Amino acid sequence: MSLARLESDLLKVKKGLGEVKRVNTDFEKVIQELSFLKQRASVDEQTKNNITEELKSKEIIDLFDGIQKDFDELRTQLSKQNLEKERLTDFMESLRTKKSFSFDESTKTIIFLGEIFDALQPQYISIKPQYMGTIDLGGIAIELGLHKTGSAVLVEKESFSEALTLMISRKMFRNIIFETDNTKVILKSSNEVVVESDNYHLKKIIRLSKQE
Repeated sequence: MSLARLESDLLKVKKGLGEVKRVNTDFEKVIQELSFLKQRASVDEQTKNNITEELKSKEIIDLFDGIQKDFDELRTQLSKQNLEKERLTDFMESLRTKKSFSFDESTKTIIFLGEIFDALQPQYISIKPQYMGTIDLGGIAIELGLHKTGSAVLVEKESFSEALTLMISRKMFRNIIFETDNTKVILKSSNEVVVESDNYHLKKIIRLSKQE
């Protein structure tokens, strides 16, 4: 199987999972309705007999039985697949060189950025806009005495926090690239960060995110 085919099949699975979630929501409604039916039938024997008679003209029992069998088959298949998936997870993660991180607060994003570069310990960090011409870092370069090359400015590790604070104060907190010799950090928004790095350094960064 080619990687393009693998990617296509994964996209189909992801789309299918969305449909499964909708089915699960619908079945939850069925469960609630059946629970209510059970409560009605438990009131007295006459009520139960009335429900039994009414069900004779419906397919409810056969439908429920068929769905139950489908669920049992699916549960068996998922159990087998889950064992194999667990074995493959470590392999897939050993190939990862890119990951997205989302935060519910911009403060957590700021902390995460600081922790990334504390862990990487680069001598310099290049800061530049993700899209040419959208952000001018010239004013920050002048104010902090930073070296500017094209649209990028070079910041020493010790001055990164100060530069980041100044950028935030000037609402420059989206579509920014922070880059070292082995890692690229793309600040998509105040709540989303994408990291591209070699697998060794990316695993360190993933561990940091789990501490948040």
